[in-house]
Amino acid sequence: MAEYLKAIDAWMQPGAEFFLNAPMFESLRRWVGATGPVPGIPIEATVEQMDEAGVGFALLSAWWGPAGPIIPNDEVAGIVSRWPDRFAGVAAVDLLRPAEAVRELRRCVRDLGFKALRVVPWLWGLPPNDRHY
Repeated sequence: MAEYLKAIDAWMQPGAEFFLNAPMFESLRRWVGATGPVPGIPIEATVEQMDEAGVGFALLSAWWGPAGPIIPNDEVAGIVSRWPDRFAGVAAVDLLRPAEAVRELRRCVRDLGFKALRVVPWLWGLPPNDRHY
């Protein structure tokens, strides 16, 4: 029997309770039938679901929006350090403070071992060709 590569999830974030209950996801919570605050999803449950679905590796994303960090880079780094064979870190930075953003990205790559930067234009309300990117 041939051995097959497992899938790679290129866009995953921790299921932190604060993140899942952020106001921007209200319509998504309604869509899935949630009637109140939803509990966080332990990362162990995520790893189990990855195993069940045949996902061998994931790029785990931090989130930073105009109001500040939603999922901090250091939180993602903590998860990656526990499962380095399952996750690589993806940084998020404050795009409205370019000099600080560059410093934070350098820290994430150099000190935390992150592999990418995540930019979500709709979160910032800026077009994809804005100079902040």
